[in-house]
Amino acid sequence: MAPGRGAASGCRARGACMATQAALCKAAAGHRQLVLQLGSSADGPQLREERHRRSAEVRELSVGLQSALLAWLRQAAGPQERRELERLWVLFLSALELFLQDLCCAHHLCSIFSPGVGGVTPLRTGLGGWRGGGPELPPAPLCLEEEMEQVRAMLVEMESTANIPLWTVESMHAVGPGEGTAPMSCRPGPGTESCCRVL
Repeated sequence: MAPGRGAASGCRARGACMATQAALCKAAAGHRQLVLQLGSSADGPQLREERHRRSAEVRELSVGLQSALLAWLRQAAGPQERRELERLWVLFLSALELFLQDLCCAHHLCSIFSPGVGGVTPLRTGLGGWRGGGPELPPAPLCLEEEMEQVRAMLVEMESTANIPLWTVESMHAVGPGEGTAPMSCRPGPGTESCCRVL
């Protein structure tokens, strides 16, 4: 393969991975917002169905990103490209771990706020119908346990596939003008030493 073609392929892979990573973070954030509403006055069949749909979207994006990152890992050439790949890999692992925490939280809340489980019913404020009325909520779905197992299996597979020690990956964020500077009270005056420094 010609050098120019390999560089173009690497740029396309990087662009695709970064776009998928951004979409994954957006979908996972939306899923978290839905999880936070479980057990509240906004809880209901529609909310739980939307949470399930958003979870499926996150898992689908995760599978695609995992495949893209592994393909890029096989063809990564230079050290700069390798560092960028490792950074995206760690961001992806972090996003998956947070998503797994949200799934565990959703499973816990769905098991608490389900009719017939310990006599506990979701909170009703009267906004969704008469007191004690409104549609019954489905019990905590077994699919939540399957979702958690899928994410756990993906995390294990990723950690065993690529040997990327997390503590060796450095941030690629460049400090711009005005960022990371010491506050006014800590700036050195005449004959004084700085009390803060940028790491």
